[in-house]
Amino acid sequence: MNLPEPERQGRDAAVRAAANGCRHGHAVVMGAGMAGLLAAHVLAPHYRSVTVVERDRLPLTPQFRKGVPQSRHTHLLLGRGLESLETLLPGIVGELLDRGAVPLDWPGDALWLTPAGWSSRFRPGMSIVSASRDLVEWSVRQRVLSHPGIQVLEATEVTALIPSGDGRGVAGVHVRDRNGQLEQDIPADLVLDTSGRGSKASAWLSALGWQPAQEPSVPTKVSYVSRWYQRPADAPDWSLILLQTQPPEHTRSGMLLPVDGGRWMVSLVGVGGDDPPTSEEGFLEFARSLRDPVLYEAIREAKPLSPIHSFRVPDSRRRRYERERRWPEGFAVIGDALCSLNPMYAQGMSVAAVTALAVGEEVSRRSSKPLGRRIQRRAARSGADSWLIASGEDLRYLPPHQRGRRPLHASIMQAYFDRVLRAARTDATVNAALLKVLNLQSGPYSMLRPAVLHRSLLKRQAPAETALPQAGPAPSPGSIRASAERNGVR
Repeated sequence: MNLPEPERQGRDAAVRAAANGCRHGHAVVMGAGMAGLLAAHVLAPHYRSVTVVERDRLPLTPQFRKGVPQSRHTHLLLGRGLESLETLLPGIVGELLDRGAVPLDWPGDALWLTPAGWSSRFRPGMSIVSASRDLVEWSVRQRVLSHPGIQVLEATEVTALIPSGDGRGVAGVHVRDRNGQLEQDIPADLVLDTSGRGSKASAWLSALGWQPAQEPSVPTKVSYVSRWYQRPADAPDWSLILLQTQPPEHTRSGMLLPVDGGRWMVSLVGVGGDDPPTSEEGFLEFARSLRDPVLYEAIREAKPLSPIHSFRVPDSRRRRYERERRWPEGFAVIGDALCSLNPMYAQGMSVAAVTALAVGEEVSRRSSKPLGRRIQRRAARSGADSWLIASGEDLRYLPPHQRGRRPLHASIMQAYFDRVLRAARTDATVNAALLKVLNLQSGPYSMLRPAVLHRSLLKRQAPAETALPQAGPAPSPGSIRASAERNGVR
């Protein structure tokens, strides 16, 4: 295995880094997914060299790879994720749109059946961008790996952490070539674990004598089946469909998104063991069983472009490393390796971008406190609101005896949130405030602002509509694109 020697392969990068006042030596990032790529990007200006260790062979074009099984299912770049990604990689939103990503106005372009009923199609709404995960990750990878100080070790896995000589920290990683089974140590001043839900950081730390992290989880048992369809030429007046669950009675949901390549991406989701089937007949029958048949009617005559793929997530899980009294210097865990959220809420890519910005701020900041610990605490804060939203909703699917005791304020907030959902169907102010929370642009407690409180609690709420919501005047495709690009740099 031709492993990089930081002193040799990073020589040219070291010269440039020294000229720019670089303060650090070598960093290792585990995983070349969204969290790992963006982490490497923010580290590169401050380290002489950065090595990304990736288990897969990285495809040269936007294609599926085994290490990202969820890429065959629906993804969204939420509002704050879009902003953060554009801040990290200026111009990336325009590049995605040029490559076929679809700019959307939410809820103006959407048929959105919330747990409380159909949302009105208010315009203008939230600007988002819809693209396949393969395209988003490939586009980010092209930009990040163009940095001369970043190298990638493909088909290689980390098997252990190397302790520092004084036992107070991590001094590198032990890796193994997945093809030839050759092994070698890679020294590093900083190691970031972005290896995803299957992270082995707790076991590695335990082997070095550190305390395993607390791991609160919610057993959601989410099951996806998805397939690509050809987007019809005669486009309807809507661009996307989201039919949400209505727990505890209705545990099935479905989403249809327009994506790059002139395709529809359709995902059907079951919660709590209600697994959607992967047969042709079963897929359509599950779609017809959703709370409204509109998605089924859209795809029953559409042309399939792929097999039906399945994907299961047993739980939502948060590893509370930031609470540890002792933490190894030179090490941190971020991304899904830290907080693995229910994918139904489409938060993963956005949280990765927000966390990368926070990591960059910590690396840039001069402080006497250990960098690894500072990164760990910032990463935990970056994903806190997402966990609060996702885990709170996940608990609705569990029978009462599995939910455990919840603080009184959490129960009150959940009941209030139900009122907000009902008001948001027909009230543009509440709808916009709700979308800001769901798009991670405002915290959940922003829903307590007087204007939202008044409309949610005091105004009489109309009964839920059964007919599909009508669209307002549609803006031109050019104005939708311009809005999406502005949203990315706001």
